[in-house]
Amino acid sequence: MEVGAFYLPSVGRKEDIEAGMAGKRTDLYQIMLDEITEQLQFMDDFGYYGCGTTEHHFHVEGEEVSTNPVMLNVYFGSRTKNMKFGQLGNVLPCTNPINRAEDIAMMSQMLKGRAFAGFARGYQPRWVNVLGQQVGLGDPGTGEEYEELKRSLFEEHFEIIMKAWTNDTFSFQGKHWKIPPRQDIDWPAAKVSHEFGKGVRADGTIEEVGIAPGLYNNKMLDLFMPFATSERSIAWGMERGVVPVTIMTHPEVIKSHFLAGQEAAAKAGRNLKFGQGMALTREIIVADTDAEAERLARDAGSFIWNKFFTPFGFNAATAGPGEGPWDPPATFENLVESGLCIHGSPSTINRKIEALLTELPVDYLWMFIYNHMPHSALMRSLELLTNEVWPNFTDKIKPSGDKKVASAG
Repeated sequence: MEVGAFYLPSVGRKEDIEAGMAGKRTDLYQIMLDEITEQLQFMDDFGYYGCGTTEHHFHVEGEEVSTNPVMLNVYFGSRTKNMKFGQLGNVLPCTNPINRAEDIAMMSQMLKGRAFAGFARGYQPRWVNVLGQQVGLGDPGTGEEYEELKRSLFEEHFEIIMKAWTNDTFSFQGKHWKIPPRQDIDWPAAKVSHEFGKGVRADGTIEEVGIAPGLYNNKMLDLFMPFATSERSIAWGMERGVVPVTIMTHPEVIKSHFLAGQEAAAKAGRNLKFGQGMALTREIIVADTDAEAERLARDAGSFIWNKFFTPFGFNAATAGPGEGPWDPPATFENLVESGLCIHGSPSTINRKIEALLTELPVDYLWMFIYNHMPHSALMRSLELLTNEVWPNFTDKIKPSGDKKVASAG
């Protein structure tokens, strides 16, 4: 099993966000860059798979300031040596797919293959509708027609990105895109393309296009899809070799999703075990005592989740069979009881992780890290996880030995 770090990332401590407009403050943004860099450099030495960051826009409140995850990936990747970096995920419906294919290919080259890619449909109308207005997402902006348009754009944009990554040159004819848009576009440098390139007809018109550079050593990246919350989405991903990242918590719901993914993979010729090709995400906070871990956890993910996620229906992740997204309460206790937030001393965490992975084995576990919590406490949590927890569940992570970090403060 691979273990990765999934950051929002947020800007400022809880009190900074509560003071207002934290996302606009340079001092807080610089602290975020420095602290996450130190956290990743610690993980980088001991076998963690990688770091993923979200894509969101207009978050002046400070809770998810990650307008360009690819740029953040290059920044953090250039300060580490071993981990992979990627997006969890690129919001494809309102993205130019060729530009995004180029950006990620450049990142893979700059990091010499230490890269992965993740793709999402988007759920926040404040920015999806604004940035996606030229492709129809500003109108109607809500409802079943809007959701189906997002799904259609997502799937077509994914197909274009895959074509760009797996072919020297390509063409595409879809519902939303035609590449090239016409068959009669003249290319003044046709002679050069005939001599040194591809994609231009004998009469000098453009037949196909290709991105440059391609992926590092032309090797396909690991692909992820956060957050897969329906059997339909999971089946779509598994049919294409994309790892669905589930945030669901009820074992029976997750088991049905795993079985749907297993069946979809089999139809695509991939015979997988239960949970293979799947990923879970959980917030995991470790401290020297259970009481200290609970104190930290109460002001960590619970603050962001209940303030900023539940209004979008994210408590569907904690719902049981037959429950809707508004049925579970927006409380810290609900996050703990559902298992989305796992906190405790190393011995407590080991028991909880063992129970989770025995019932729900996966190839990837993404630690949902809310970096507005105190940096020293987060570093201590990572140290305890690295030395006393993860080596019990994966041979990928090696104990850090004599490398110590500051105690929680």
